Amino acid sequence: MSDITIVIPTIPPRQALLQRAIASVQAQRRPVAAMSIAVDVHREGAWATRNRGLQGVSTEWTGFLDDDDELLAHHTEFLLDRADEYGLDVVWGWFEVIGGRDPFPMHRGRQYDPATPHIVPISYVVRTELLRAAVAQTGGFKPDNDGSWDNQDMPLFDALCRLGRHMAFPDVTWSWHHHTSNTSGLPQRWPGKPMFAEVDG
Repeated sequence: MSDITIVIPTIPPRQALLQRAIASVQAQRRPVAAMSIAVDVHREGAWATRNRGLQGVSTEWTGFLDDDDELLAHHTEFLLDRADEYGLDVVWGWFEVIGGRDPFPMHRGRQYDPATPHIVPISYVVRTELLRAAVAQTGGFKPDNDGSWDNQDMPLFDALCRLGRHMAFPDVTWSWHHHTSNTSGLPQRWPGKPMFAEVDG
């Protein structure tokens, strides 16, 4: 079993999609130690929900998955093997697109340079100790009203890459589903009616 927790932020209308995401984590050839699933019942946004999900991580490694996407069976195996092989702290692969086409083919396998930042998929794997240091430095994932990677994700990811050894690989390790209910992490874009009861706590 891998010493890794997969953090999955989810929203009330996506119970069925969440089950699909969970199944993909459970199907990993290199099994994960845990999942930390955080439900956004108060419409706070994906950034706040991911930050809450981090509180449930106690493993050496942390990985991320959106609730409407899936990991391919070799995802954790491939990325953790590459981290071990190259002595990395942050590692990521690429995606296959289901229901659309890749909007960022120019970034596949591209190494991250803080001087010229570019979009990196959320499904990266990172040493938890480094992640906590970067969260302390930046405050974690950031509030955003536009659904922009530059706003939500980049400050934290940029800190990770400045603090640790990182590498991108062009290998496809997960599935990105394009569909009519994509929200870009914004609660005002939620489709339909909630399927979870909204509760305090």
